[in-house]
Amino acid sequence: MKEGLLWYDSQKNVGINERITTAVKYFEKKYGYLPEKCYVNPDTMGKELHESEQTKVITDERVIINHFWLEFSTD
Repeated sequence: MKEGLLWYDSQKNVGINERITTAVKYFEKKYGYLPEKCYVNPDTMGKELHESEQTKVITDERVIINHFWLEFSTD
């Protein structure tokens, strides 16, 4: 994990896909492009899988529960 945006979302009544999509949309609005990667704690991710063509979702225990680390492109 390099440089990026840390997003907090603890909504329990919203699925992981919607939570990640919201974070990615905010990142895109703020910086003008999509994040390359989104790191999520395995406990936050649960068993639900997130599919995205533009942003790769990766589980990582270093990310705090209910947080999403959206990483800038390395280009």
